[in-house]
Amino acid sequence: MKAIVVTPKKSGVEVKDIPMRESLGKGKVLVKTLYTGICGTDRGIVNAKITFTYPPDGYNFLILGHEGLGMVEEVGDGVKYLKKGDFVVPVVRRGCGVCLNCRIGRQDFCETGKFVEAGIRGKHGFMREEFVDDELWLVKVPDEIKDIAVLTEPLSNVVKAIDELLFVQRRMIWTCEDSTFECRNAFIIGSGPIGTFFSLILTTLGFNVYMINKRDPSPMEDYISKRLGVTFINSMKEGDKLPEADLIVDTSGVPSAFIPLMSKMRPNSALILFGTLEGEKYEITSDLVTFMVERNIIVIGSVNASKRDFQGALNYLSIWKNRYYDVLQRMITSKVSVEQAPEVLMRKPSGEIKTVIVWD
Repeated sequence: MKAIVVTPKKSGVEVKDIPMRESLGKGKVLVKTLYTGICGTDRGIVNAKITFTYPPDGYNFLILGHEGLGMVEEVGDGVKYLKKGDFVVPVVRRGCGVCLNCRIGRQDFCETGKFVEAGIRGKHGFMREEFVDDELWLVKVPDEIKDIAVLTEPLSNVVKAIDELLFVQRRMIWTCEDSTFECRNAFIIGSGPIGTFFSLILTTLGFNVYMINKRDPSPMEDYISKRLGVTFINSMKEGDKLPEADLIVDTSGVPSAFIPLMSKMRPNSALILFGTLEGEKYEITSDLVTFMVERNIIVIGSVNASKRDFQGALNYLSIWKNRYYDVLQRMITSKVSVEQAPEVLMRKPSGEIKTVIVWD
């Protein structure tokens, strides 16, 4: 079986033939991989910049890939909801089996830290021709959105973050006088796929969205922001044009990108920290802490997603297929073959929003 593999914590990636060692037991499903997306986490692993990655027990290598879309080829005994020919997206994180959150399907809130994540830590991923998985971890995809369903996994993480935001902001009345969010301003720092998904959801919810980067938009980013009605701001040139913010979402992981903008936060606003990066430093002063306390500003760190969030992502994709199909198509800026994948895994192509590997 052809697969894309790495040696965790060592730079490099290769396509190899790996013998299939997974059996189709009770409740198991054999899935043929159709597409896998490439994200910053994959590149961090490939370039040995992510230190928490490790292979499954008994292996000295890791099959990459956590953004997958496949088709059911065969089902084992006891499979209840899936059949041959169904399109599915696999859930990434698998719980520790010990803490309460993991035992009730909320492994995205694992309390022990002993979870595994496909293609990242402790479990082989989906950059391979086929894989066997438990039906429990597979989310059925409606046929009408199968052409864009490879975007489900990154979107699921955004769905979870927005769900957290809206839950926490029930601490007070956060809607406008007309019960909408149309008076609320949201800053999205970063214009990659995650920043675009935050912009899509918040625009759908009625927020006034500002997508912020330290450069001018690429032609594709310019098209997408204008199509969504989002204001693209080059913070190096136009930072003074930004209004006050009710929400800041950082997808960059760079403290110097969002901390200077916090002075624009309104009372009762929220900061979502989503991006991660190692080694960056920026000073937080006692004046800023006082500012946050006096204004009831809340900080939410958000990572990963539950199966319910995957289903929520599919629901959004179904809505957007009619409303923003051109945007979703343009988010997939390139498709590459398995043989071409190592090159784009090592180096991000210019102008990329999302690169997808084609397996079928």
